[in-house]
Amino acid sequence: MKLYTGIDMERVDRFEHLVNKESFFQRVYTEKEREHIAQRSHRPETAAGIFCAKEAIAKAVGKGLFGLNPIELGLDWDENGAPFVCLTGSAARQYGHLQFSVSITHTKEMAAAMCTALDPEV
Repeated sequence: MKLYTGIDMERVDRFEHLVNKESFFQRVYTEKEREHIAQRSHRPETAAGIFCAKEAIAKAVGKGLFGLNPIELGLDWDENGAPFVCLTGSAARQYGHLQFSVSITHTKEMAAAMCTALDPEV
């Protein structure tokens, strides 16, 4: 068994114009994530936090976003609002055996996320 971690932090102001840029949203965020952002009035801190989570997941698997498609590093939320990882496509084929935990936080200025991944096979 081996434990991996990843963390990311972003300035929220980077996402202020991106929350209304459909091409960016379609390329980076899953449908579930776009719905989550819309439910929060397209607040840039929500979009930034989800993006941080994707980066943290990618770092936990040792890749960063290089060679990974961010839309395949999806999030969903449980009944209590806690995020959880939903991999699809090649990310699921490569890392579907890992168990993930992710946490997201933000202020008006900064967003951050941390991800831990457990590989029970090592």
